[in-house]
Amino acid sequence: MYAQNFHSVQDEPPSTSVATAQKAFSGRSSKWRWVIYATAGVALILALKYLHVQDLLKAALDGIGKLGPWGPVIFVALYILATVLFVPGSVLTLGAGALFGVALGSVCVSISATLGATAAFLVGRYLARDAIARKIEKNQTFATIDRAVADEGWKIVLLTRLSPVFPFTLLNYAFGLTRVKLSHYVLASWIGMIPGTVMYVYLGSLVNVGAGHRQRTTGEWVLYGVGLLATIVVTLFVTRLARSALAKKIGNDETGQTHSQTSEVPSINREGRPQTTDHGPRNFPSPRPSRGERESLEPVVVKPPDAHNARLVSYLHPPDWQNPTPAPRYNLVVIGAGTAGLVTAAGAAGLGAKVALVEKSLLGGDCLNVGCVPSKAIIRSGRAVFDAREAGPFGVRVGEPVETDFPAVMERMRKLRADLSPHDSAQRFAKLGVDVFLGEASFTSPDTVQVAGQTLRFKRAVIATGARAAEPPIPGLAEAGFLTNETVFSLTQLPARIAVIGGGPIGCELAQTFQRLGSQVTLLHKNAHLLDREDMDAAALVQKAFLREGIALRLNATITRVERTVDGKLLHYKAEGKEETLAADEILIGTGRAPNVEGLDLEAAGVQYDLRKGVLVNDCLQTSNRNIYGAGDVCVAWKFTHAADFSARLVIQNALFLGRKKASALTMPWCTYTDPEIAHVGLYERDARERGFEVDTYRRDFKEVDRAVLDGEEDGFVKIHTRKGSGEIVGATIVARHAGEMISEISVAMTSRIGLGRLASVIHPYPTQAEAIRQCGDAYNRTRLTPTVKKWMGRWLAFQRR
Repeated sequence: MYAQNFHSVQDEPPSTSVATAQKAFSGRSSKWRWVIYATAGVALILALKYLHVQDLLKAALDGIGKLGPWGPVIFVALYILATVLFVPGSVLTLGAGALFGVALGSVCVSISATLGATAAFLVGRYLARDAIARKIEKNQTFATIDRAVADEGWKIVLLTRLSPVFPFTLLNYAFGLTRVKLSHYVLASWIGMIPGTVMYVYLGSLVNVGAGHRQRTTGEWVLYGVGLLATIVVTLFVTRLARSALAKKIGNDETGQTHSQTSEVPSINREGRPQTTDHGPRNFPSPRPSRGERESLEPVVVKPPDAHNARLVSYLHPPDWQNPTPAPRYNLVVIGAGTAGLVTAAGAAGLGAKVALVEKSLLGGDCLNVGCVPSKAIIRSGRAVFDAREAGPFGVRVGEPVETDFPAVMERMRKLRADLSPHDSAQRFAKLGVDVFLGEASFTSPDTVQVAGQTLRFKRAVIATGARAAEPPIPGLAEAGFLTNETVFSLTQLPARIAVIGGGPIGCELAQTFQRLGSQVTLLHKNAHLLDREDMDAAALVQKAFLREGIALRLNATITRVERTVDGKLLHYKAEGKEETLAADEILIGTGRAPNVEGLDLEAAGVQYDLRKGVLVNDCLQTSNRNIYGAGDVCVAWKFTHAADFSARLVIQNALFLGRKKASALTMPWCTYTDPEIAHVGLYERDARERGFEVDTYRRDFKEVDRAVLDGEEDGFVKIHTRKGSGEIVGATIVARHAGEMISEISVAMTSRIGLGRLASVIHPYPTQAEAIRQCGDAYNRTRLTPTVKKWMGRWLAFQRR
C-alpha cells in the first residue's frame, strides 16, 4: 500500500506532486463545497478573459511611469495584489525593466515578488490548509513528502524558485500546504528568484512591454535551458527525499511501532464509536511512560465506580472522545489541563489564539479531582460533626453520641465534585475554540509535541503538568501500602486508626477532618511543631486545637521503617531519643509535592528541569527554550490553585503579547483550611529581617472583637506587619474560623498600595470579625499621635474652650 501510493505520486511531474496528492482525495469532499469552488474558478477565468486583465496591467504600468517618485511604491503594491489574485506577473516584471531600468526595476520586482509570494503562502497555509488536510490526512505519501519538505524545505524552495518552469503564482499557494517554515520559505524564495528577476527585468529594459509576437532571444533560450536543468535537479532531489523519508517511516513501523495507518484513524466498533487504540486514555492516576513508549491507554476509571464518578469521567475524559485533526501550527500548545492549563487555554482562545490543550487523564487536574474540591467537601462535613458535638454551650442539646455516616459523607463529596465538573469539561473547552487532545504528550523537537500519534506544531508552548504527592523514602512503606491526597477520596469505609505522616497543610487538614469524622488519628511530624513554615503564634493555636480534639501528636519523629502485621500496619519511629511503634489501619502521606516532569522528553525541547524543583523558569516563567513557558505547580514555588491561575494569566501576556510580567510582582495570599484557619499574605517578620529591613507589628486578638466573642470563636488574631516607621503593609496573618474569607481585604490593600492608616477609615459593618482589621488600623494611627503632636493638640483644644 505504501509503495503503491508513493509510486503514483512519483510518476507525476514534480511541479504537480502536491496538486496530485490533493486531487487523489478530493472526491471525498462535500459536493456543494466543490460546486462553489468550481463556480469561483470559472468566474476568475471569465474575468481574466473578458476584462482584459493583462491589458489593464499594461495601462496601469503606463500610469505608474508618470507618477515620479511614487511610481516604485505603487508598482510594489500592484505586484503584491496581482500575485495574491493568481494574475501572472510576467507583464509586470518585464514592465519594471521598461519603466525603471535594470537596477531599480530588479529591486522593485525582488521586493514585490517576495512580499507577494509570502502573502499567498500565508493565505494558502491559514485559509486553505485545514480543509485540504482533512481530505489528505489518511494519505501516507503526502505526509511523507510533507515531512521531507519540513526537513529540507529551504533547499526545495530555492531550487524551484530557480526554475521558471514552475508556475510562480500556483507555487506560492502550494508551499503554504506543506510544513516548510515561513522564515526558510521567505529567505529561499527571495534568493532563488533573484537570477530570474534580473533576467526578466533586463529583457524588459531591451524590448517594448506592449510588443506582440516576437522571436525568442538567446538570453531567453539560455534562461529556459537553465530552468529545464533546475527542474530535473528538483525532480531527483524531491524524489530522493520522499523515498528516504518513506523508507524511514516504514522501517520504524516494522521495528516496533505497532500502529501504522490506524494510528491516526481510530477504528470504529459496531455501535459506531471509536475503539481504544494504542494511544487511548490511561488509568488515573498513573506515571508517564518513558520516551518512545506508547502503551495501550485504557479508559480512565475513578473509584468507586458509581454514577457520580461516571458522570465526572464523562465530562473530564469522555470515553468516546475523538481527538481533532491538528492545525498546521498553533499559537499555543498547553500540556496539562489542571488549573494553570485550563486558564491558559481558555484565556488565549478567548483572545483569538489557536490553542491546543493536551491532557493524559482527567481535565480539571488536582484541584477538582483530588485536591481543593473534594477536600473542602469532607472538611465541611467534619466541621458539621464538630459543631453538633460542641453545640451544648450554645444551649442546643444534641443526642449522644453524634453519629457519622462516612459513606454518605463521601458520596456527597463525589456528587458535588461531579456537579462542578462541567465547567472544566472537554466539551466546554471545545466550544470555546480549543482543540482538546486526550493522551500522553511528549516533545519531539523544540517546536513540536506528539500526542496519540499526532504531531502538534507550535509557536509557543506552556508546560502545566502540575505536581503529585511526594513519597517519602521510608523502608517498607510501599510494601505496606499508603494513601495520598490522590487516593484517599476513593475511600468508602472509615478507617478506625489513621497514621498521618507530615505536619504541613495537607497533613493537618486531613488529620483534623478524619479525627472529626470518627477515626483515631495520630500525626507524625519531623519538626518540633506543626505548620512550621507559618507564623509560630498561628501554628501554636492550631496545634492546641488538635490536642483539644484528641489528635495524638508525635513531634520530632523520624520514621525508620514500616511493616504489615496481623494488627495492621506498624510504623517504627524515633522521637525524643526513644524507639517507638504505632499500629494503624491506614497510612496517609502528606509530606509535600513532586513536580510532574517525567515522560515529557524535555531534553528534546531544550527545556531544563530539576526532579525536585520542576521545570526551571525565569521570573517571566520562561524556560531555557524561549518559546516554552511553565505555569502552575510544575514550576512555581506556591503550590496553590490561585497561584496556578494567576501564573497562567501572566504566561498569556508574556507568551502571546511580548509581555515582561514577573511572577515576583504577584501579591500571593494563601490559607490552610484547618479549624481555625490560617491565612497569610506577603512577608513574615523573619522574611523582612532576611531582606534587611525591620517591621512594626499590629495585633488584634479575637477575644477583644465583639462578634468573635458572640460566635464563641475567641481563639485567633489578626496580625499586620508594616515597614518600620510607615503604614506600608508588607505582610499579614489571620487566624480565625473563616480567615480565608478575611485575608483578601489586606491583599487588596497591599496590591493597591493602601497603607494601614487608610484601612482605619474603611467602615466595617458591626458586629463582624473583620472589624479586627480596622482596629489594627486604629492602632497604627494612634502611634502617629506623638507626645509633641498631643501637646499641640491639647493647646489648641484649650484655646477652643476660651
